[in-house]
Amino acid sequence: MQAGFKHPKVYADLVALYGLYWPIHQGLPKGFRYTSGEQILRELTLCIRAVTRANFSDKQCPQSRRAAAQGLLEVRTSLEVIRGLCTLAWQLKWLSHGGLALLCDRLDQLGRQTTGWQQWFEDGAG
Repeated sequence: MQAGFKHPKVYADLVALYGLYWPIHQGLPKGFRYTSGEQILRELTLCIRAVTRANFSDKQCPQSRRAAAQGLLEVRTSLEVIRGLCTLAWQLKWLSHGGLALLCDRLDQLGRQTTGWQQWFEDGAG
């Protein structure tokens, strides 16, 4: 790794969300776990990848900043897909009200962080 390299808070929060979701995932019915539950894990992994790529981007290069902003838009999209799948699990009574509330709170926090970072990249990409 580069000297002085540091992941942003959104990275740590995504990893924490993965860790929070994992035990929930393990308790889901097999059919849902292997379809929608696995999709949640894939979306989270894609989010971690996109945030890492944005963090490694050349912040001085307009093309790199635009690409990072686009990647962060994809993160925001994935967060909404995750929210939808969690809501479905709740509607099917496989996720508690408290579990859904906790996951949605974390998704909201991540959405705000990602939106702010995306705007930062766009403001300088001119």
